[in-house]
Amino acid sequence: MIYENGEKHKGRTRRTFSLRDLLAIGFRRRRLILLSFLATLAGAVAGAFLFAKYESEVKILVQHKRSDPVVTAENNVSQIDRSLAPDELNSEVALLTSRDLLQKVVVDCNLYDPAPWTLGWIELRLLDTVHLAPDKETRIFQAVLKLENDLDAEPLPNTDVIKVVYDHKNPRLAANVLTHLSDLYLEKHVSVHRPGGTRTFFEGETDLYEKALGAAEARLASFNRRSGIVSADFEKQITIQKLTDFEGELRETQANIAQTQQSIRLLEKEAASTPSRQTTQVRNANNPEALGALQSTLLNLELKRTELLTQFQPNHRLVAEVTAEINQAHAALENAEKAMLHEETSDRDATYEWMRSELAKERAALVGLRARGSVLAAAVGAYRTRALHLDSQGLLQQDLLRKAKATEQNFLLYLSKREEARITDALDQQHIVNVAISERATVALVPIGPSLPVKLLLAAVLAVLVSFGLAFAADYFDRSFRTPDELQEFLGVPVLAAIPRRDGH
Repeated sequence: MIYENGEKHKGRTRRTFSLRDLLAIGFRRRRLILLSFLATLAGAVAGAFLFAKYESEVKILVQHKRSDPVVTAENNVSQIDRSLAPDELNSEVALLTSRDLLQKVVVDCNLYDPAPWTLGWIELRLLDTVHLAPDKETRIFQAVLKLENDLDAEPLPNTDVIKVVYDHKNPRLAANVLTHLSDLYLEKHVSVHRPGGTRTFFEGETDLYEKALGAAEARLASFNRRSGIVSADFEKQITIQKLTDFEGELRETQANIAQTQQSIRLLEKEAASTPSRQTTQVRNANNPEALGALQSTLLNLELKRTELLTQFQPNHRLVAEVTAEINQAHAALENAEKAMLHEETSDRDATYEWMRSELAKERAALVGLRARGSVLAAAVGAYRTRALHLDSQGLLQQDLLRKAKATEQNFLLYLSKREEARITDALDQQHIVNVAISERATVALVPIGPSLPVKLLLAAVLAVLVSFGLAFAADYFDRSFRTPDELQEFLGVPVLAAIPRRDGH
């Protein structure tokens, strides 16, 4: 007796499967296992080859090998730091993966149109048949988003290298995309870091300042010819130096004049109090003849008185007369001695004559000093006037010189910047920039992922699991009794006989 779907006693506990049961299932489902194994293996192998992706990579070295001129009116004095900051590498990565750059790559490499006879191509043709296919701009935008998602660009740790990886089913297309992307990136790097028209701008400014410099120099030369001044500052310094010297001499002369006047006043005062002549010899002499006569007379009278005293009394008239004569002789002798001869000899005073000589010298020197002072005062006035004139003319000349110097500095600045711009253009033409392709993209020969033996092994394992899984699933959902044991287990009573179905169950 055969029960389909095992509805009777289905709640009864069934016995555990043994290895024999498993082998029996495999034997019963051998055709399903074989077909599913082959189909799964073939599908896995086909998928491994059909959906294999090839990876291509390019490496870009970012460095400070050259510096571009700054478009500014200031001179570049600071040196560029040769070390790279992390944000610079990130900026280059952002520039490399910018959408406008990716859009050019998509258009140039025709990434928005799928290859013929691919699933994408078939899908696009089917949608086009029912007029549901997206337009070209939409497909380009979708391709840009897909390329942005598939493109992997990041700086390598502790290096100045940016690694860009892109994988695609077509190895040549993957390499072509990265090659085209790197070339476009180099062009964009130059255009972004150096704005266009730099050389033209500096050439125009150089020509402008060259003409301005010529005009400024012409104005300065014309001013020098009109004023007769070559260098106002230099001539002013010389004039001030001479003015200082003459003022010093004038002050010295004025001091000498005051000193001479003081000396003249002192000499005049001393000369007024000094006699012009001086007694050089004084001689006092007596009259020897008169003194001798008086002394002789006095002696005779003394002798006569003595002789009379011998004869007469002292009060006698003769003695008194002789005594009176003696007294007169004494008086006359005294008068004669007093009346001595006085003789003085005088000559010119040497001090007075020296004072007169010095006074004459000082007066003559005073006349000379006054004349010198007048000349020096006139010279000081002339040099002071010259200095003031040079000062005013110097301001005008300095203004012209300052303008000419500023124009010359600007001319030289823009001349050097024009040369820098010319060199930069030459460097750009020679592709000498701060980024370089250190490793170009190559066509990958093997796909990414496990190797072929590993893929075959994984495909075989997958095929075994799928085939046996299908066999067990088919056997599980098949509710017919295949052996007497299953029937006996299900019914719970001994089975005497079982009639198999025509399909062998």
